[in-house]
Amino acid sequence: MKVLLVGEFSGFYLNLKQGLQELGVDVTLAANGDGWKQIPGADIPLYRTGDTNRAKKIYYKLIEPVLFGRKFADYDVVQLVHENVYRPYINSLMVRRLKERNGSLYVSVAGTCYSLYHAWKNGTFRYYTFDDNPRKQEVYVGKGLRQEMTRRTEQYVDRIADGMIPVMYEYAVGIRSLPNCKKTIPLPFNAEKTEYRTNRPGGRVVFYHGILQEQDKGTAYIREAFDIIQKKYPGDVETIICGRLPFQEYLEVLRKTNILVDQCKEHCWGMNACYGMAQGKVVMGGASRSSLQEFGLTESPVIHIKPDTAQIVRQMENILENRKQIEEWGHASRVFVETFHDNKKIAGQYLETWKQ
Repeated sequence: MKVLLVGEFSGFYLNLKQGLQELGVDVTLAANGDGWKQIPGADIPLYRTGDTNRAKKIYYKLIEPVLFGRKFADYDVVQLVHENVYRPYINSLMVRRLKERNGSLYVSVAGTCYSLYHAWKNGTFRYYTFDDNPRKQEVYVGKGLRQEMTRRTEQYVDRIADGMIPVMYEYAVGIRSLPNCKKTIPLPFNAEKTEYRTNRPGGRVVFYHGILQEQDKGTAYIREAFDIIQKKYPGDVETIICGRLPFQEYLEVLRKTNILVDQCKEHCWGMNACYGMAQGKVVMGGASRSSLQEFGLTESPVIHIKPDTAQIVRQMENILENRKQIEEWGHASRVFVETFHDNKKIAGQYLETWKQ
C-alpha cells in the first residue's frame, strides 16, 4: 500500500508515519513542520517558508502549493490532518485534485472545525475551548471572505471524503452525524524515540505550562492556580509558564519538570500530553469520563482538570501532599503511552479502516 499523509499537528503524522513504516507501508509525509513548532520528519514540503517579502510569501502559500501538488498522485490512500490543510482560498481546489488523482481520501478530525463549533454552540459540552474565546469563534461566525471560505471548504471536504477519522471524544461528537464518520482512533506515539527518566522531584516540585494560545488552553485559569499554589507552598513548588518554543526546545524544558499542566478547556489529552507521559511526567489535562468512555477506558494516568481555578488548585495540592508517589505516577504515564498509544498498533487500526 502506498500512503500520502498531508499536514502535521504537533508530531501526530510524524508518529503515524513511523508506525506505518514499521508495518512495511510505503508512506510519504508532506508537511511544513506545523509552522513555528518545526516538527521534523517531512519528506516533501507543502510550500516553502521563511521569506519575509510579502509578495514571495503570497506566492509560496497560494501559488507554489498548486505546483508542488502535481506530484501528489497515484497513492492508494491520502489522509489529511485537517479539512483546511491548505490556505482556505486554494484548499477546495487542492483537496479535489487529491481526490481525483489518488485512491481513497480520508481526513483526520484532530482540530477545531465547523461541525465541532456547532456541537459546542448547541450545548453539547459543559465547557470547551470556544468558551470566552472570540478569536476562535470568529473563524466560524465572521463575515469576512477568509472566514466564509474556511467554513465552505470544511463542509466541502466533509462531503467528498471517503472517511472522517476522529482522534478523541470531542472531535467524534462533532462529526458523529456525518455518514462517513469512522471509529475513533487514538493518537499514535512512538515512545521508543523518547527517553524516559525516573521522575523524582528535588527540593521543589516543578510544574510547567506551555503556552500556545492562552484562550484556547485556559491559561488564565492555570496562571491563577499557579499564583495561588506558589504563595501557599513557596518552598515546595516552582512554577514555569512559557510558550511558542520550537519542538526541540520545548522538549528540553519539559525534561526539567515534574508535572506538565497541559490545558483545562478540552475533554481529552493530545500529543503534548503524550510527549510528557513518554518522558515520565505526571500530566494534568483533559481526561473527562466521556473521553475515557470514547476509548473504552475506565481510567487514565492523566489528572483531569477543568476551567475552574479552585479545582486546578485542589489537584495541585493533592500532588504536593502525595509527592512520594510522583515517581510511581510518572512510570504509569510511560507505560500508558507505550501500550495505549503504541504507534504500530495505531497504524494497524488505520490500515484496517482504509481497507474497509
